[in-house]
Amino acid sequence: MPSRRDWPRLLGELADQLNDGRVYDRDLPALARALQPVLEAYRRRARLTGAFDVR
Repeated sequence: MPSRRDWPRLLGELADQLNDGRVYDRDLPALARALQPVLEAYRRRARLTGAFDVR
């Protein structure tokens, strides 16, 4: 299981793979469905803590 310290690197790797076209277009809808709850949870937490919000 990734630890809290692993997430920035893993998300950076995902961004790199998306930018380089290493993620198939057919996989994008599933990725979007997986990322949506993550983004919503982050935004809830950011509002509570004053952390940077992402758009």
